[in-house]
Amino acid sequence: MMINKRLIGTVSESKKYIAGNVILQWCSLAANIAMMFSITGLLASLFYGSANAGSLWITAAATLIALAIRFLCAIGASRMSYLSSKAVKKTLREQIYKKLLRLGASYKEQVKTSEVVQVAVEGVDQLETYFGAYLPQFFYSMLAPLTLFIVLCFINIPSAIVLLVCVPLIPVAIAAVQTWAKKLLSKYWGQYTALGDTFLENLQ
Repeated sequence: MMINKRLIGTVSESKKYIAGNVILQWCSLAANIAMMFSITGLLASLFYGSANAGSLWITAAATLIALAIRFLCAIGASRMSYLSSKAVKKTLREQIYKKLLRLGASYKEQVKTSEVVQVAVEGVDQLETYFGAYLPQFFYSMLAPLTLFIVLCFINIPSAIVLLVCVPLIPVAIAAVQTWAKKLLSKYWGQYTALGDTFLENLQ
């Protein structure tokens, strides 16, 4: 399942960071669009012979501003990703620890110690990618094509429609890769858990 509502609801604090990440990526896209318009406008004026020093300086200034905005947005998005993954790890590990305290020593009757350790350490670490990168990119991949469609409608409507029609291919490709990865990771996780059991038994 691409969107796990229960998991996201468990770490509700991460929602604002995910939203911030998406907004910053969208701002970077808007800056890139503005930069491309500025550059293509200069090329068009050069083609028609109407370019002058003023248009060159305006294009250069617009490009530098757009690059600066993209740079700041990239830093901000990375920061949002870090804060999101930090909130996830803190919340989930606290809940796992509190659950173990409630169960007491009897937790061994329901789950193996090695599996608890692996879930609390590597299992939670793997969710860092889900919250910090996958979810923001998933929502951005839906927002960006719509933005480009609106912009391209002012330039060439047939091209905009073709690009919009191709948008559903994005989640289809994601779902295909996810299905393959899920099978691979389930096999890997089973082998990893078995290895943890053997290591813990030898250690004990």
